[in-house]
Amino acid sequence: MNRRHPLLTSVLLMQIGCAKNSLEMETLTHNGEDREYFLYLPDGAAPESGMPLLFNFHGFGGTSESQLDWSDFRSLADAHGVLLVYPQGTELDGTTHWNSGLPGPDNKSSADDFGFIEALIGELSASHSVDTDRIYATGYSNGGFMNYSLACYHSDVFAAIAPVASTMLNDFEGDCAPTRPVPVLSANGTSDGVVPYNGGTEGFQAIPDVLDYWVSHNNIGAAPDVTELGGGIEHTLYAGGEDGVAVSHYKIDGGDHVWFSDDFGGSALTTVVWEFLSAYDLNGVRE
Repeated sequence: MNRRHPLLTSVLLMQIGCAKNSLEMETLTHNGEDREYFLYLPDGAAPESGMPLLFNFHGFGGTSESQLDWSDFRSLADAHGVLLVYPQGTELDGTTHWNSGLPGPDNKSSADDFGFIEALIGELSASHSVDTDRIYATGYSNGGFMNYSLACYHSDVFAAIAPVASTMLNDFEGDCAPTRPVPVLSANGTSDGVVPYNGGTEGFQAIPDVLDYWVSHNNIGAAPDVTELGGGIEHTLYAGGEDGVAVSHYKIDGGDHVWFSDDFGGSALTTVVWEFLSAYDLNGVRE
């Protein structure tokens, strides 16, 4: 994915600022490095009430700006009082990325992205009224890898995740160690040549195996509810887990490696993602 020229980025920011007056590129210094992120403060937000916080992670080679263009949650943020963050990954061999692996000899990156996100949550919680029981993550491709790793290693912070065109890199038996039930929504295309639906790329878990892992971890015993939404989209819902947690999966027949623009039963994917995430907090289903 190509990065925009800085001048074009400035033009985009001016256009967005005129429309909403509440999207800003911010910088946080972490480990001696200036890390950038887009922050969107919703219209009509009531700081004293505590806002849910949604992170949206770009893919490998992408930018916070491209992810905003592709998966724009601002109208949903305005409607529901959500604080949005589109963070920017660092470069690895000249290409932007998220380091979703734990430190170790097999990790090709040394970027402390878990520490960056932790520091960013602290910064935002200090400067805005954040409901720390309602911190969520979504993301595309490599950004979805980051989602899964946050669920594995920081389930005490992230209430629910929604990775798109992504899978787990984690070892189910060893690496992944969530400390609570985690609601997971995923959307994957069967023709994804980057993240193959049935695995086959070294280190990339097959999607059915990923679903099985989270269904088991969340103690879901009931048979799933499978619905055909039209347009080649099949929705499988595993409900009734511990604390009311569910696993929701959208299988897009012939779908490629994209943030999907399809009709998901009358809704855009952004709406489907937010409706799922917002149903939960760190205690499970919200009352």
